[in-house]
Amino acid sequence: MYYTQLETSIGAIARIKTFSETVKPEDQEGEDIVPPEEWPPRGEILLKGVLAAYGTDNSGNEPAFALKNIELSVSPGEKVAICGRTGSGKSSLIALILKLLDTSDRTRDAVYIDNLALRHLDRQTLRRRIIAVPQDVVFLPDGATYQANLDPFDVATRQECQFVLETVDLWAFVLECGGLDAGLIAGTLSHGQQQLFSLARAVLRRRIRSRSVGLGGGGSEGGILLLDEVSSSVDRETEKAMREVIRAEFKEYTIMAVSHRLDMVMDFDRVVVMEKGEIVEAGRPSELAHEAGSRFGELWNLGAK
Repeated sequence: MYYTQLETSIGAIARIKTFSETVKPEDQEGEDIVPPEEWPPRGEILLKGVLAAYGTDNSGNEPAFALKNIELSVSPGEKVAICGRTGSGKSSLIALILKLLDTSDRTRDAVYIDNLALRHLDRQTLRRRIIAVPQDVVFLPDGATYQANLDPFDVATRQECQFVLETVDLWAFVLECGGLDAGLIAGTLSHGQQQLFSLARAVLRRRIRSRSVGLGGGGSEGGILLLDEVSSSVDRETEKAMREVIRAEFKEYTIMAVSHRLDMVMDFDRVVVMEKGEIVEAGRPSELAHEAGSRFGELWNLGAK
């Protein structure tokens, strides 16, 4: 028994040693700028010929680029949808803005938010300032309270938590389960409820941010909201409810949203179509949908069938 435990422990130590020696730290030299609390106040995004790849191969060379020659300027408050087939680079574009995907050395100074180069920004600060809603919702281990799942850093008031749950029409459900102090079991929530809960987190973050910059939680401050296929697993009614919440709560925010539901895309100011890691088309969705030879028009016609 003793030797079995010893062997298991040695194996665990060996794996930890291998991990520490082979996995590079995420933070890089020069990423030390922490912008003011209100940053980003406008939400302007600028990408200038971006090249980006996921890591390097065994020889140290860059593998095939996930993003190639990305030129994109997003104005403050603009709502931009990102479309394309599976593997076209849509989610990679979202990952780039969150510094989950790094640019190549050749384009290190090619990504800016409100005139600040992302390469110099502290990663954790960046991810706290930009609000993102992922496709796959993550919850704390079963039994953690609804409030802890909604506000894991414990910076919101109970009133704020209740408000955002009312906003996404989940408050009655939470009350039935025992209220904010009851334990949340992720498996008891439908896919639609999970996505609404994730959206409630985003609304809560926006209100906390608004309060922190002196707007009382209900202000009209600018910022950035990233959405990655948030409606992919919900029904039309839930999708409509989510769209209404986003429209009301993030009116002044710059929004970039990956979506395969093209009727949802029609609500956006602009659509960007991606293919093999490149932007192949951009314009107003209502115009491109009926334009001869349009890539978005092809997607629209396929979706309409």
